[in-house]
Amino acid sequence: MTAAPMKSVLPLAPLAARTVPELLDRACVFGLDRPFFHDLGSDVRLSYGTFLEHVSGAAHALAERFPAGATIATLLSNRAECVILRFALSCAGLCEAAINGQHKGAVLKEMLRAAGPVAIVCESGFRAGAQSCLLSFDDIAWIDEGELARLCALRRPWAERPARAVKPADACRIVYTSGSSGVSKGAELSHGYEVYTGFAYATRVGLRPDDRWYYVTPFFHIDSVLSLAATLHGGGGFVLAPRFSASRYWADAVRCGATVIVYVGTILSILKKQGDPPPGHGVRVATGVGGTPALREFFEDRHNIPMLEIYGLSECAAASIDDSRARRAGSCGKPLEGYEVAVLDTEGRALPAGKRGQIAIRPREPFALFSGYRGNPESTLKAFANLWFHTGDLGSYDTDGYLYFHGRMKDVIRHRDENISAEELEAIADSHRGVLMSAAVGVPADLDDENVLLYVQARPGAIVDPAELCAFLAERCAPFMVPDHITIVEAFPMTATEKIAKSQLPRTLDAGAWTRPTPRR
Repeated sequence: MTAAPMKSVLPLAPLAARTVPELLDRACVFGLDRPFFHDLGSDVRLSYGTFLEHVSGAAHALAERFPAGATIATLLSNRAECVILRFALSCAGLCEAAINGQHKGAVLKEMLRAAGPVAIVCESGFRAGAQSCLLSFDDIAWIDEGELARLCALRRPWAERPARAVKPADACRIVYTSGSSGVSKGAELSHGYEVYTGFAYATRVGLRPDDRWYYVTPFFHIDSVLSLAATLHGGGGFVLAPRFSASRYWADAVRCGATVIVYVGTILSILKKQGDPPPGHGVRVATGVGGTPALREFFEDRHNIPMLEIYGLSECAAASIDDSRARRAGSCGKPLEGYEVAVLDTEGRALPAGKRGQIAIRPREPFALFSGYRGNPESTLKAFANLWFHTGDLGSYDTDGYLYFHGRMKDVIRHRDENISAEELEAIADSHRGVLMSAAVGVPADLDDENVLLYVQARPGAIVDPAELCAFLAERCAPFMVPDHITIVEAFPMTATEKIAKSQLPRTLDAGAWTRPTPRR
């Protein structure tokens, strides 16, 4: 069946039909023969109809092997199988726990413990790190790259997809994020969340059936969930890059016919230094987070690309989005209709326009917000205090109802598009035999980024060698978490409750700071 292209996005489905399998089925109206997916790494190209056949084939195999409602953890880099597997899991009534494959040790162990997977889909390059977490895998199945490739090569007619009943409230994804306490938590997202978010995003941005999304950030991020759900609502195509490459970015964007790009602040900074895009690029709109007003102004004025800033996070991927029809410089636009977004003081009271406070969110649509933190009820209850989801982010409104984001209240360091939990890094550093206590902070770096500065106090009588400590950390945490700088201190400033007073630690480097001799990979 091939249908004529539609001029607008799919309407929001009735509540009972807000599931990922139903969304895939409804998107058939845009045409089964249309180009839908392109993997730039392998050059795999799939029409929408062929994509659905692969999803159906893989879903049947998964449903035959795993019980409905089970969770499957994925540790994968950007590749075609990621996309097929993601939707096959949803159609098989399973939940995907999307994990950064670079994690290992205690951090990964806690992620897997909370997710409770029955199986782990793991690339060979991540296998050793996964096994280093010392979790008992006796009852967990392993699916390696070869088995994954065979699974995603299967094909069955879409009309014969598994008949498992899926409800809007059912868990669909777990996306890991850093909460207000600084500890990574798995935000559980329902089918209804994914469908509503995609609809709201596609509608506000004004997506079209001829749009081609160009996606370059890691697939385990919330951006991929949002982008694919919006693509399905808009009828366009999705182009997946293996990773962000500054030197290839614009050439690949032209080659794949990209019309929509997703950015983060550091990507914009890097691209600005790369020079102008080649003539003939077709990018008509960019959306993302972290773009400073100056960067957004540069790309709009010099390249005539509207830069639509989003306020969102894993728990609520698009609470507020800039609108090209009603712009307000420096803002994240106005909240979407499905959300009530407030700026609260420390007592939980709404603040007037112009006053800064914590951004808090409540849904107006069922399942439009995350369902809770998997395996962490204490953090879930804390986040939803007084029936608001407290984001841990600082914001304000202007008198016309435009939302402004002023930074994170969280103890998180943002490095190269990764949120590094300071608490997790400190816990690993504190396990070193010579370390009494440590504190990780972010220090300004190039490209509106942060580098990691680790303050360390040695145990009495011990001497801590920064280079040796750095090597110790490299064996026990993801590469992006390893400190760029280490400063040894005689003692930390402490609070009245005997906690390190991080606010008193300089976010600058002095002559005594040790710096890693080699750059991050």
